[in-house]
Formats: sequence, structure tokens, C-alpha cells
Amino acid sequence: VEMYGKTIRKGQRVLTLLGSANRDPRVFANPNKLDIGREEIRHLAFARGIHHCLGAPLARAEGQAVFRALLETFPRIELAEAPRYKDHVVL
Repeated sequence: VEMYGKTIRKGQRVLTLLGSANRDPRVFANPNKLDIGREEIRHLAFARGIHHCLGAPLARAEGQAVFRALLETFPRIELAEAPRYKDHVVL
């Protein structure tokens, strides 16, 4: 099977990184930027199709309430330092 320029052979092991799914630059502009106002909602956080999370609307409402309260309390909140990224998925 060819996938995005890579060949996956029968019996070959494949590691899927679900966190990477929401950072595909072909789907999302500035995929590594936290943008709470992002209009693109094609992410996989709540799955898709028949497996779509029933609690997704509640989780979105809770997230909006948390960010609204955080920004009202700390209107100039910012990171103390630039994030340090690791080149692997192990903590």
C-alpha cells in the first residue's frame, strides 16, 4: 500500500500517533499553534462517524466556559517561555 509517498508492505508494523492527526499541515493552517478561535473543526478529538463522542457538545461548552473565565480573569495571559518540543512521543 502506498500512503503519502511511503510504501507499507504486508506484515509490516505501523505505529499510529493519534496526536499527529490533528497537526497535519495539509488539513490545518498553522497546525502547531493553539488557536482557540480556529474555525476548522475537522479534528479527531471526538472521533468520527458512528464512534463520534456523545459528550462532544458538552465538552465544547465546558471548554468555552473555561477559556472565557480564564481570559476574563487573566486578560494578558502568556507563556513564561517558549515551548520546548521533543522529537519523540515519550514523556
